[in-house]
Amino acid sequence: MDFSQNLSMEEAFALAEAEAKLNAALQAASQRFNDAKIPDRYNEDWRFGQPAKHAVALAEILKTNVPARGSISVKCADSEVVMPVSAEDDELKETVNLMPTIGSDALLGLHIRRFGEGICLMLEENTEIKQPIIITYETDGLYTPYTFIMAAPGAKARIEEHHKCADGATMFCVRNIHVMEGAQIAVELHEHGSIDSRCMNITDIHNLGGAVQHFTSHAGHAWAREETIAEVYAASPGTSIELYSANRISGNSVLDQHTHQIHHIGGAKSNLLYKNVVDENGTAIFAGNIRVEAGAHCTDAYQTNRNLLLSEKSTVHSLPGLEILADKVRCSHGSASSPVDEEALFYLTSRGVSRANAQELISTGFLEDAYNKFRKSFDETYTSGLPD
Repeated sequence: MDFSQNLSMEEAFALAEAEAKLNAALQAASQRFNDAKIPDRYNEDWRFGQPAKHAVALAEILKTNVPARGSISVKCADSEVVMPVSAEDDELKETVNLMPTIGSDALLGLHIRRFGEGICLMLEENTEIKQPIIITYETDGLYTPYTFIMAAPGAKARIEEHHKCADGATMFCVRNIHVMEGAQIAVELHEHGSIDSRCMNITDIHNLGGAVQHFTSHAGHAWAREETIAEVYAASPGTSIELYSANRISGNSVLDQHTHQIHHIGGAKSNLLYKNVVDENGTAIFAGNIRVEAGAHCTDAYQTNRNLLLSEKSTVHSLPGLEILADKVRCSHGSASSPVDEEALFYLTSRGVSRANAQELISTGFLEDAYNKFRKSFDETYTSGLPD
């Protein structure tokens, strides 16, 4: 290892120690992927997710030599913020190697072997981008893109990410979001599917003292799995992570969502609101966990899953959970699934609205509530700024 002559002996030893820790972590990650198995019914993190059908099918296509086929487009007022991801970028590949999953190490390992293209957004210190940055990935085959977002201290931005899959296509995207102290970031992910298309997303959010709002929506896919790991590693006034999701599931579609809210240090807030409208033979799966590590005192963390069932054949599995290893915390979780309120339907139909249209109005309002809260949270944070 080469050191600058301007470094003191203490700084040189610190750098050497950091590199040694990184190399050890990368070696452990490599071993983790080598030991990982394709998810099966014994994998608790794939409970109700039919891994024998969906995980195996995804793994099989990832193992083939089928070349990636897709396109990327980016709209951003500041072109210097956007950098394309290269398959030869070893540093970015290292960030993927170190990412956690929720029971999908083997699948992430297969993604890393196919590491190819994507987008890297580098938001410099105190940068304020007022127009949304819009990233669009499209495919009619197999596509495995990677999105990396780094928000330096004081950066402010809103990012929209759109994934579009044609009939029969498969998209497996890995997303890494790092937010530094005082940064304010809102990220939206909109999944657009077609008949027999499928997608999987693994998102890792590292919050080092900023405010993060994250929203997802899925529509049209035959199968979709979403894993979101949101971790707080440092806290300053206003440090928070807010997770929102609003989804419409119909036909025989399956949406499998898993989340971890992990507080490594106290004094921060996290909140989750996931809503689903499930129709026909659709299936919605939600498994969320809040973990407050030892010593992360004075943590506020909440988790809510709400489901609206439009058909007697619809299926919902909801498994919220808490692991509290600290004191002076405020943590709670809740889950509710129910059909459309008959009184609300009667109110609308008595005023000339057909029953089908009444159900649609209620469903739309039910889902828009999550998106409106996401936008309101970001707008308030963006306008007022984080406390000094």
